[in-house]
Amino acid sequence: MSCARAAAEPRLGDMPIRYLFGLAVAACAAAAPARADLAATVAATVDPVIEAGLKSSGAPGAAFVFVQGGRIVYRRGYGVADLERGEKVDPARTVWPIASITKAVTAMAALQLVDDGLVDLDADVNRYLKRLQVPAQGYPPLTLRHLLSHTGGLDELPGRQFDGREPGDLATSLRDRIVRFRAPGVLTAYSTYGIMLAGLLLEDVSAETYDARLRERVFEPAGMASARVMVRSGDERGVATPYRLDDGRAERMPFEWYRSTPASSIVATAEDMGRLLLVHLAGGLAGETRLLSTRMTAAMHSQQATVHPEVPGWSLGLQMDRVNGRSIAEHGGDIGGFSALFALIPEEDAGFFIVNHGEGSDLRFDVKAALLDALYPPNGLAEYAGDYLSSFACRSCPRDPDAVFRIEASADGSLSLWGQRWIPVARDLFVRDDGKRCLGFARGPDGRIAAVSAGSWRVADRIR
Repeated sequence: MSCARAAAEPRLGDMPIRYLFGLAVAACAAAAPARADLAATVAATVDPVIEAGLKSSGAPGAAFVFVQGGRIVYRRGYGVADLERGEKVDPARTVWPIASITKAVTAMAALQLVDDGLVDLDADVNRYLKRLQVPAQGYPPLTLRHLLSHTGGLDELPGRQFDGREPGDLATSLRDRIVRFRAPGVLTAYSTYGIMLAGLLLEDVSAETYDARLRERVFEPAGMASARVMVRSGDERGVATPYRLDDGRAERMPFEWYRSTPASSIVATAEDMGRLLLVHLAGGLAGETRLLSTRMTAAMHSQQATVHPEVPGWSLGLQMDRVNGRSIAEHGGDIGGFSALFALIPEEDAGFFIVNHGEGSDLRFDVKAALLDALYPPNGLAEYAGDYLSSFACRSCPRDPDAVFRIEASADGSLSLWGQRWIPVARDLFVRDDGKRCLGFARGPDGRIAAVSAGSWRVADRIR
């Protein structure tokens, strides 16, 4: 297995990859700038991007929150939530649809059933479903793991929207709409119906409605007072007004209603979404209350399925990405009038949420790129360069020059060691350019690079 594959596909139950090389968790906090400086850096980075994006697109408003180190570091509202009323966006008060980010919340609630011992992640979901059964259609059974990693092989049928008046229940909405087109667990394919099935399983096992279960087990313990599920017409009261953007102009539009509630229908403030980020980064804890086990939280942050080992795929509930050598677990959301992005950077104990008017907006991705470049820049490899003393060397003897070797940072964003080229794939983790060997670095309590390993006996301590 190549180093890149190992970085991309940690198994459920594995420790995060930095632990494979004995990295100190405290390093991130020690190396981070002071909180006041960090807030100023975030503001100076994202404010101009968001303000320019709103101006160029004609979007009326946006909200943003950034978290790190167990707290909300920066939050801000931009523009207005409603043009006619001129109501300014407040990150703590303005409620927004989070659209498909709902899928990640459903995944968390479903994994709570695994924590509670009520559901086996790898058992046939028909064992737990009461109001309908998944038809075999010539394929092996579906499991919760398949549903949450988007490997269920369910057809993405259209026709989920309705007028908002008679939503019906999940079982009715799903009946006769589960169409299987390939064996599960083979390839990923974005699956609204897979998440709907996970929501139905949640209801059938808990004997509660989807919205009641989320309120009891996610929203309230996480402190997300504004969060709720929009089920039918009337639930949109108090939510930011949707706008369609056309040639720099914003046109008010009706709210969109979907029968696929567990995949599409949560609303919340940006600040409350920041609180959900903090739960993830705390390993499933909200203060002293545990929402999710560390094991299940790690499964939501690490890749579980992909089409190709070198390409980011899916965790259990979140989309994976790699930017500037950092692994990101995220989910976007698009619905009529709105765009959003929920992003976790576990290696940096950081994350952010952004939402704005205008479906399909690229503003969130512009903010993501600017933020990652500013806080965690690419090719920042100078800290790895230096002299290292082999673990075979005698420490109390006169130093043998042959026991010392040097690592150099190259201009192309790679490291040079033993005449070989090493490419970054994650924080403190590199792969040789032939993909056949890994190189991992350990940090000391001060956050500085302390040692390097190419595996087993190939270990050396940083001396200069």
